[in-house]
This record gives sequence, C-alpha cells and structure tokens, in this order.
Amino acid sequence: MFDKLSLTISGNNKQPIPNTYFRQQSAASHLCVVLPGYSPPLINPLLQYTSQLFLDRNADVLQVEYEYYKIDFFKKPAAERNRMLSVDVTAVSETVFAQREYEHITLVGKSLGTLAMGHLLPGNRFRKASCVWLTPLLTNEWLRSQIEQYKPRSLFVIGTADDFYNAGYLAELCESTKGKSLVIEGANHGLVIPGEVVQSLKAMTRIVSTIGKFVA
Repeated sequence: MFDKLSLTISGNNKQPIPNTYFRQQSAASHLCVVLPGYSPPLINPLLQYTSQLFLDRNADVLQVEYEYYKIDFFKKPAAERNRMLSVDVTAVSETVFAQREYEHITLVGKSLGTLAMGHLLPGNRFRKASCVWLTPLLTNEWLRSQIEQYKPRSLFVIGTADDFYNAGYLAELCESTKGKSLVIEGANHGLVIPGEVVQSLKAMTRIVSTIGKFVA
C-alpha cells in the first residue's frame, strides 16, 4: 500500500513544481523519479505503466510535472532553457531526498526528461543510479557527452521513425555505458507506430516488460 502525496517544491522564480509523490507505507529503499517530456505527462500511458511497475516492486515514485508547455519553453534561448531545467530538477532532487534515505535510485526520462536526467547525473546521489532513457535526444551533443562522462547503468528505448534516432550515436552510448537498448521498428517520438494501433500496444507491452527486466 502507498500514500499519494504532493511535495512542496519551489523551482524557477520560486514557482511551485507540480508533482505526485507515491510513498510506500512500509519502508522503501528504492526511489524512481519520473521526468516527462514537453507534453502534459498525465496523458502518457507509458509513464503511468512504468510508474505502476515500480510501485508494484515496493519503490517510492515521484512523478514530476514541470508544465513547460504552459510557458512557451522552446521559444526561450537555449541557455535559459538549460538553466530553468537545471534549477527545477535540482529542487526536485533536494526535496525528495529530504523525505527518506534511499539506497537505490532509478531515473526514468521521456524526451525532454532525458535532458533533465543529464543535469542530475553529476550529483553524488545519482552516481550509481539506473537510468531508463525513453526517446532520448540522441542528436543533442551535450546530453551524449554527459552520458559518456558519467556512464550510468542505462536502458535506451527509441523508435526508428523518431527524428532523434541515430543508430551510430545509440551504439556509442550503449558501448560507453555497457547499457542495453530497445529499438522499436517504425515507432515515432511518441513510441507509436502510425496506423498500427495493435502493433503500438504490443510495443508498449514490450517496453514495459523490458524495463521490468532491467530493474530486476
């Protein structure tokens, strides 16, 4: 059993960062932090199923909802976007680690959330974290350099029809992290195979199952 809470997190310009914190009623040594993409996170079934996967394994789960889609985030200069993301995820980290001591950390990021993960990797608490990179922005040189420098235990999930997919970059990251990858043929940045509802659902099942094995 777990309690569903909301933590008070103050981010950029002291603005609150919406979140949902699922806290196990029994002691939990594992924390999963879910960092969504640009779109509203609550409409993403993959993130919801992934969160449930961790809850079923007696982990606490923090779902972050930084709501950048409400402020024209991508119209801001790149330096400002990076600063905002760094400030917000740092605030998230400091707040959640004030709740409990955790022995095991898993970061799950989708798209923009993979950039957020890149900002967290240098922190001491994340040096041994496991990382699930859902549709990572493989063409972003800064993100690749962060992954290659800190070499977290990693699982990369991406589709061949994703604009950010690059087989060469993916192979390099898997080699440097000794990580695993799951490439979904024909899937776009939403990990959906256009015009193939059943195949898209099968792909989601495959992704969740692969994450479960990675966590185990």
